[in-house]
Amino acid sequence: MNAQRLTIELYNRPQAWAAIKGQLFPFLAGVMQGGATWVLEIKRKKRTAAQNRRYWGRGVLAQIAEQATVNGQRFSAEIWHEQFKRQFIGVIELPNGQVVGMSSADLDTAEFCIFCDQVEAYAATELGVRFVDLEPHASTAPARQEAVPA
Repeated sequence: MNAQRLTIELYNRPQAWAAIKGQLFPFLAGVMQGGATWVLEIKRKKRTAAQNRRYWGRGVLAQIAEQATVNGQRFSAEIWHEQFKRQFIGVIELPNGQVVGMSSADLDTAEFCIFCDQVEAYAATELGVRFVDLEPHASTAPARQEAVPA
């Protein structure tokens, strides 16, 4: 096999085992003959495009921006996002002592789901937002395996 990198998405035990036997073992058999050192990294997938659409599109943030008022004032989706990052993810202190919300871009699918649940619960209970027509959290995308050539 000539590929220098292999990416396999794992969804459940039977599919994972089949992918390991059918793709990982053959890949390793081919590349390990060169004597190079390889790194195997197992990590949870980053948040998905569907999660982003649900949160940003006409979903969570847009509905909060349209419905929520604080002291008679409305705020944009971007301002609400900054507030929620600070409130639920954490902050980074700047050299001048001010803080900004930590990025949500590094959250994996499960962490982003928890973050969205926190945002929605806060918006519903504290701001009186009534969410309508939100896409479900879980993606029902079919299992995909991909080998990335050099």
